[in-house]
Amino acid sequence: MLRRLLIIVCPLLVGACALPLPLQIAAWAADGITYLMTSKSMSDHGLSAAVGRDCAVHRAVTEGAICREEADSGTVLASSKDPSDTPDIPK
Repeated sequence: MLRRLLIIVCPLLVGACALPLPLQIAAWAADGITYLMTSKSMSDHGLSAAVGRDCAVHRAVTEGAICREEADSGTVLASSKDPSDTPDIPK
């Protein structure tokens, strides 16, 4: 009796973890596009944002460490300071 119950209940428990097929396909497409553009998956970007470092899971195989320190690109998206007040910015 217990065996029959497990045979019925286990697939229902595992099936609850999956996304509906259209959402799964959209997630794969977004992941593929992100990987082509940045060489990192959406999960890698989430991990990078969470830990504040440059992370990619595939590096565990290729480099041995998943995360590395981010290289400073020097790009500023927005600044509230007046450029004339900052001596290190060329005018």
